[in-house]
Amino acid sequence: MRGATRGATRLLALLSLTLPVQVAAHETQSAGQVQVTFSAGADDTLSTQGPTLLQFVLTRAGGALTGCRCRLLLYQGTPSARVAPLLDVRLEALQQGVTRLELPKVAAGAYTVVLDGRPVNFGDFDAFRLRYTLAAP
Repeated sequence: MRGATRGATRLLALLSLTLPVQVAAHETQSAGQVQVTFSAGADDTLSTQGPTLLQFVLTRAGGALTGCRCRLLLYQGTPSARVAPLLDVRLEALQQGVTRLELPKVAAGAYTVVLDGRPVNFGDFDAFRLRYTLAAP
C-alpha cells in the first residue's frame, strides 16, 4: 500500500509541473494580502542526489499575484546575519503568479528557504518575508 501512495504522490508532483497555477499544496503561508503555496519535489525534501525543483504559487484576493519582485535565499540551518546564504536568486518574472527554481543537490542536513517579496507597483501589496524549513535526508 505504501508503494501505491508514494506512486500517487509522485504522479501529483509531476502533474503539478504541467499545470499553470494548480499545485499539490504542501505548505501555504499568508503575509498580509499575499498567500504563498510552496512545494519542493514530490516529498518536500531537498535532494542529496541531484537537483530539487522548488515551486511557489503567489496569490491574493482576486487571483494571481503577478507584479512581485521576489528574492529567494537558501541557508544551511537557520538564517543568521553573520552567515551568507548558499543561494541568492532574484525571481523577477512570475507567470500567472507561479515561479519554479531548480536548486542544485545539497549535503544532508537542515535548510531554510527564505522568500522575500516586494511589489513592482508601490501599494499593490505589502512587502513580505516567508521562511520554509526543509531537510535533505
